[in-house]
Amino acid sequence: MRHTLAAAALLLAGTAHAAGPACATPEQARAIAGLYATKPHKQTFMAAAELKVPESVIASGLPAGMAVGVAGSEFQKVWAALQEWELATTLLRQGGHVFEVVSRIPAGKMSDRPGSKFFNLEHSTALNGHLRPDQVGAIYAVKLEGGEGPLRAVLFLDEAGQSAFGVFTGEGGNQPPAVAAQFDRTWALLKTLAPACPQG
Repeated sequence: MRHTLAAAALLLAGTAHAAGPACATPEQARAIAGLYATKPHKQTFMAAAELKVPESVIASGLPAGMAVGVAGSEFQKVWAALQEWELATTLLRQGGHVFEVVSRIPAGKMSDRPGSKFFNLEHSTALNGHLRPDQVGAIYAVKLEGGEGPLRAVLFLDEAGQSAFGVFTGEGGNQPPAVAAQFDRTWALLKTLAPACPQG
């Protein structure tokens, strides 16, 4: 029997983490674990839409080994780690549209203009832009089993716990072999940084 209705009831009863994006309560985590007990796994934004909760609740409630989350204040450390990947797919969803950019992750630095809060990306790859680290509430690395194979990503969520953008290793058989090991190093780094949700 599908877990959707029971999960939704528990999720809607949860409370937000006052210091940042909403974190799953123990009851929510149990409901999410039930939802992800069978494969293929849904991407976190899909589960969030189905259960009508912020994506941060889904990501923070995934079973051990499926996700590790850190505070948005760790943005620059995480971004530096992503630059080590051989190749990445940066995904942005906006207004029902999905944009994908396949390239290496460029270096960047905070703007030196007075009052600016932009983190400016170098024009060294196909991925260019101006990011706002101060508006990143949490960052999650996730390991899921999608319909086409392994799905590995680092998700940047805003202060409301919704997706800002994600950096993926690819999907299924389209992942360069070296990137799996590079993702694992990024995962290990996140485990040493300030957590997105209270521990214990």
